[in-house]
Amino acid sequence: MNNSIKKILYLGPRGSYSQIAMETFKEKLGLKAKTEDISSITRVLQELDNQDDVIAVLPVENSIEGIVRETIDKLITTKDDVQIQAELTIPISHCLISKGNIEDIENIVSMPQALSQCQTYIANNFKKNINIVSANSTSAATSMLDGKDETWASIANEFCAKLYDKKILDRDINDVKDNKTRFILLSKKNLNIKKPERTSIAFSCKNESGSLLKVLEVFYKHNLNMIYLESRPSKKVFGEYIFFADIDKGYDEIGHTLSDIKQKCEFYRLLGSYGEI
Repeated sequence: MNNSIKKILYLGPRGSYSQIAMETFKEKLGLKAKTEDISSITRVLQELDNQDDVIAVLPVENSIEGIVRETIDKLITTKDDVQIQAELTIPISHCLISKGNIEDIENIVSMPQALSQCQTYIANNFKKNINIVSANSTSAATSMLDGKDETWASIANEFCAKLYDKKILDRDINDVKDNKTRFILLSKKNLNIKKPERTSIAFSCKNESGSLLKVLEVFYKHNLNMIYLESRPSKKVFGEYIFFADIDKGYDEIGHTLSDIKQKCEFYRLLGSYGEI
């Protein structure tokens, strides 16, 4: 596997949790490939679609914010041989970063999700009129500090602070301490990383009474546990939805059941059968 993979793509910019996830995958799998950060999930998947010797790392779910909609929406538009090969979970621990000291801070900049996840901390530690500024990413927010004075701080991770050579004023400032993000590794090749423990599928039913129930009855009949189920608009017909489901068994164990499910669907796609590393 190491020789066949030339590049690892991930959602940028550098300093993001996506880079941390990518580096973790790279280390655990012993990969020597080059890495490239790309500005959007859509572009990552487009690059993966067009090349045979690359793999990609993307966020798919956060324990607070929920599913990463762009990832699952765009994944089903890729070629059928693009599949999830492995997953890992990264703890999210935000830091307050600045050139100054905590008593100097009058402005805080970060991406909206990070700001939202630290609302209580900000309210408890700063004045009511603290200036809150939104940025495209935590990495972009931290890089902005170069052009600001010591009254500015960013919210980002420790890796980002080291990358931009900035001081960490406070650690683990997110309001919910058990905040985690699940990342997936995608490839057009079967990498055989680990025995599959989870299978992900996407499907849609006829727009008629009882069609979804018929699919769910197959799950019930075969005693399959869906650990996740999400509906997303098909973006083709108003009121038409695609369902995404995660099942807590590998494909080898449930392939015959999935064949039954496929027969009851208007659209069906296997997104991958994989394990956590």
